[in-house]
Amino acid sequence: MANAIGTKEWLATTGGKLGFRDRLATIFHGVKARAASKKAYQSGRKFRSIEVDDILPPDTPICQEAIQLSKEASHPYLFNHCFRAYFWARLMNGEQKFDDEAVFTALMLHDLGLTDSYRLKGSDQQCFTLPASEIAEKLALKHKWSDKRALIVYNAISLHLNVIVDAKHGREAELVRMGSGADVAGIRMFQLEDDQISRVVEKFPRLDLKNQMQQALEIETTERPCCRVAFMNKKLGFGNLIQDSLFDE
Repeated sequence: MANAIGTKEWLATTGGKLGFRDRLATIFHGVKARAASKKAYQSGRKFRSIEVDDILPPDTPICQEAIQLSKEASHPYLFNHCFRAYFWARLMNGEQKFDDEAVFTALMLHDLGLTDSYRLKGSDQQCFTLPASEIAEKLALKHKWSDKRALIVYNAISLHLNVIVDAKHGREAELVRMGSGADVAGIRMFQLEDDQISRVVEKFPRLDLKNQMQQALEIETTERPCCRVAFMNKKLGFGNLIQDSLFDE
């Protein structure tokens, strides 16, 4: 049985290169995601189980180290993106239980592969999630997490480029995908109230994220033409989603 796209096993087997079946699956997931989003939009359902100012990121050694790593490597627009993604994930979660440390650590580190310090160079690897996934897993093990819990962080990062993250991968992976997708492409932002959105952006300004992120992803598309980002840009119009998202910049 083939390894699920985006998992640690898949990356180890493919190096992040989409095969024929992977491409077909990604297209199918894109169609499925659009239909689900349309249905959710028509339902008019909003999430308001927690207020923005009541969200407190976990103040633990691993989270502090993740913040420092992200801050040192990232341009301000990318650093703020990581924080906003965490807040969107928390706001959209509802009442489901999850590992808050794992979600925060994953989101603070999930885009390290887009930075000058950690971008893949001279490598056959085809996925920018790889550096961040490996760093996050090593950080988790350094802080005495179990192998199983460290793998949660790895997969949450490596899966965040999937169009859909299956619930079997855990709520943490779903939330990392949810938060990052909301911030970059406005996915499911209609489920939040305007005042919630404004408050998060006030706390962590976007700093021209649309253009900055699109430029970063275009580098990935050019340098890694067989990766998930390249395929989504070329076949699923991901760049248009970024530019058409609800945020004014």
